[in-house]
Amino acid sequence: MSQFSFIALIACAVFYVLHSHSATAVVVGKADYKNINFPGKCVLNANSIMSPGESGKAPNHPCASITCLEDGTVEFRTCRAVAPPKGCKQRDFVNTNRDFPACCERSYECKPTI
Repeated sequence: MSQFSFIALIACAVFYVLHSHSATAVVVGKADYKNINFPGKCVLNANSIMSPGESGKAPNHPCASITCLEDGTVEFRTCRAVAPPKGCKQRDFVNTNRDFPACCERSYECKPTI
């Protein structure tokens, strides 16, 4: 196998791994939610205390997920940016009561075509 073929194979494998895990969600960021009164937990507020590995909907966001990591860090995930179909405007989420990432479905307003 030539060096070029090997590099192309590795590039394709990396592309596949990066794009196959989650078609609808993307990690937006991580934040420190440690609290000395709750060691090993993620404390979002007085009513939201999570254990490592626990996930749920993010507070104050219509469609996002949070996961508590081992070190008291919270990982935020939100919907991927998707361009609306040609001639359409993107509108609100269809149903924010759905669990993440099902809540990522958006509605569109499209101009009628003749």
